[in-house]
Amino acid sequence: MSAATVRDTHAFVEQLGRLGLEKDSEKRLALLRGVADLYLTHPVSPTVAEEYLFSEIATSVMRKLQPDQRPQVSAALSESERVPHSLAMALASDADIAVASPILSRSPVLTETDIVAIAETSGDEHLQAIATRPSLTARVTDVLIDRGSNVVLRTVSGNIGAEISEKGMMNLLTRASDDAEIGLALADRGDLSPAVLDQLNTIICAQVAAGSAEGDAGDGIAALRARAQALIAEELRKRKANISSTDRVIAAVEAGTMSLDSGVGTLVSGGRLLDVAQVMAHFLRFDRNFVFQQLAAGDINTVVLTFRALDIAYANLETTLVLRASKRRGARETVSRADYEAVSQADAQRAIRFLKVRMTAGKSTPAAAGNAA
Repeated sequence: MSAATVRDTHAFVEQLGRLGLEKDSEKRLALLRGVADLYLTHPVSPTVAEEYLFSEIATSVMRKLQPDQRPQVSAALSESERVPHSLAMALASDADIAVASPILSRSPVLTETDIVAIAETSGDEHLQAIATRPSLTARVTDVLIDRGSNVVLRTVSGNIGAEISEKGMMNLLTRASDDAEIGLALADRGDLSPAVLDQLNTIICAQVAAGSAEGDAGDGIAALRARAQALIAEELRKRKANISSTDRVIAAVEAGTMSLDSGVGTLVSGGRLLDVAQVMAHFLRFDRNFVFQQLAAGDINTVVLTFRALDIAYANLETTLVLRASKRRGARETVSRADYEAVSQADAQRAIRFLKVRMTAGKSTPAAAGNAA
């Protein structure tokens, strides 16, 4: 350990001690921010002892802060991977939603199992925060859909990074019968099967007919239902056409009359992220929905490995990342050509095979899968 690292460690421990003894609320907050900055930005990963001390003292000090101060700390810690797990869980489970929300919606420390446990025991405000996470597994959305209000279901339906199981989708369709906004949010998704779109179309048609028969539906509700119906009808038409053309791309690649890179390029240039996922999943022997979730909202490293494993050109990766950002309505993530091409195809294929083995093992042992998420 270098002399500088030793000095930083001593400074960290010294500030922790001062933090534990400070009585003034404002000074406590300032000290906690300083300690948190030192802990989170230190170039060397914290030791087990430092992690324990930080978690214990920060948790204790959080209880003593003023109500308007506590959310500030939670927000500052929400996006760091270094936050001790016990502290992240304490903040995520806090009864004050202003404290819990930043961690529930953004923290990378929480595992799938953590989120499910919180979702199964928390109120609707906490479920609403969870529903906004950039990526949600089907195991989590099943709980949100089972326990959440229509507000939660609208958020889940409109979250492109939320994986929805067949059971969850059926439950959403049931709830959409009584809430046109859920149907409208679902209609905006790009991953619905023609069968689901058919059911949505039937639901919205029934709502339009019921509103006309009652004669007292407000103009806003009628317009919302009409828009949903139009969206669903158009999406159903496009999906059926896209499925047919995607099947032709796969057949052409397998016949050797089209390169996989060319097929993916055609699809991604048309903004067809779901169909890109369908083609890539076919050649990777992966589930389409899993590949779509990765392309739409998954870890960017997994996206890079997927493209490299199939020897897809860098230009198509770039276009996919632009499309991904537009669908997520967030900042675009970038990967340089040099970094992309530095990953060998063989290494990427090994990583994908490992991921496939891990997923297969996870399905046979659900508890293990939850802990690994």
